[in-house]
Amino acid sequence: MTPESPAIQEATLCLPAELDHLPAFLAHVRRTAEAAGVAEARISRLELAVEEALVNVFSYAYVGQAQAGAVRCRVAVQPKGLLVEIADEGPPFDPLAQSAPDTTLELDQRTPGGLGILLIKSLVSQVAYHREENRNVLQIAMYRSE
Repeated sequence: MTPESPAIQEATLCLPAELDHLPAFLAHVRRTAEAAGVAEARISRLELAVEEALVNVFSYAYVGQAQAGAVRCRVAVQPKGLLVEIADEGPPFDPLAQSAPDTTLELDQRTPGGLGILLIKSLVSQVAYHREENRNVLQIAMYRSE
């Protein structure tokens, strides 16, 4: 699933990057996934991945700003399944470019960070990042079947 794939149906939700809005974003993703006929087990995995990505945006994208910036969540139904795009206007940050955490080390020897993107990658079909018009855009694809 690529950004160039034609979308059959899509819906976008844009709200402030605040934890209070997490349920609205997750309901938005779930509604579109259910309407597209995605299996419940796959929807649950997608919701967990989207939740992890959104909490990271809420926590880090607008640090130091007096007011939370916006987060745009676009969900597009495509021939293979769903594409969820999460976009923020924070400083450039590519989570996929970060070193993978060494999960073989003891907890007290590990460097904090990196487990969230590892979790996201393990839950969904494909993850991609790009910078577009001063926005970080994380694309999370969930295919109907693998």
